[in-house]
Amino acid sequence: MIKKRIQQRITAGKFVLPVVMLLSVAIWVGGYFIKPMPVFSHSSSAVWQMVEHFFLGKPVGLIVNFLLYSAIGYFLIELNNAFAIIRLRASIQTSFYFIIIAVCPELHPLHMGTVTTLCMVASIYFLFQSYQYTKPTGVIFYSWMFLGLSSLMLPQLLFLIPIYLISAYNFQSLSPKSFFAGLLGLTFPFWFLMGYAFSFNHLDVLYSPFQELITFVPINLFALKGWQIVTIIYVLLLFIIAVANSLINSWQDKIRTRAYLSFFSLMGVCLLVLIILQPQHFIAIFPLLLVCFSFLAGHFFALTKSRASNLFFIFSLIGLIALLTYNLWML
Repeated sequence: MIKKRIQQRITAGKFVLPVVMLLSVAIWVGGYFIKPMPVFSHSSSAVWQMVEHFFLGKPVGLIVNFLLYSAIGYFLIELNNAFAIIRLRASIQTSFYFIIIAVCPELHPLHMGTVTTLCMVASIYFLFQSYQYTKPTGVIFYSWMFLGLSSLMLPQLLFLIPIYLISAYNFQSLSPKSFFAGLLGLTFPFWFLMGYAFSFNHLDVLYSPFQELITFVPINLFALKGWQIVTIIYVLLLFIIAVANSLINSWQDKIRTRAYLSFFSLMGVCLLVLIILQPQHFIAIFPLLLVCFSFLAGHFFALTKSRASNLFFIFSLIGLIALLTYNLWML
């Protein structure tokens, strides 16, 4: 009988996700009592500030944020089940997402990055559904609508529009009709914002996303905190190896899967560049970056069976423990 390596037992294990969930809850609760943190994260976004008074100073903000992360994790499983990105009915991508969020206590307070990421996961779902779709107009509309909804709070996500166009072209769903349907969907949330702004005479809310989009703060990597630098280095290392693996072994995947992984790779690179150029948005961008990372890392660890990948997986787990220790120490 062939003895499975640690990597295979964990990535294909049925109880990995429940264990990770329990561990994440323990880390969240332990981190809160070790050093109580704000339960709500402020932002310069005028749209996000509209909901501040509902959660400001209320511990329910932590619970709401955890539930939002749980919803994201669930949709990551559904995304994989619907499009077979990892070729297994695996939950390793969600496990990666939860555990890395858990080891970063400053991501626990309710912040707009969680909401925008949830919207972006829905946007990605509809974009993937457009792959070789005979009538992609409807799903492209919904995909871009969720992109526009998330950009209300984080306007910098509009810089991802070229990636959406490139991916729609690769998915063979880009046509003049679907392009204009996408533009219509992108502007759809702004119509409601316009109605609110004029109805309640809050025109600053309408102008704010566009002002943020054209406001470019000078590049200052020193704006990143120590835990952010260490975390991004850890994620970047795994991201590079996972992308390299998907390129080298792309022949083992279907053409559809290659297109999906290419989307995650391209979006991940763009989000990393955005964090470097505008590090003040780290908290808001990082949860979305983790979506790309989780699928690429999950694809790598779930489908590789070499001794080298097993050792790298063990070192990755050790790195997670070290990352948790460092981030808790830096609180």
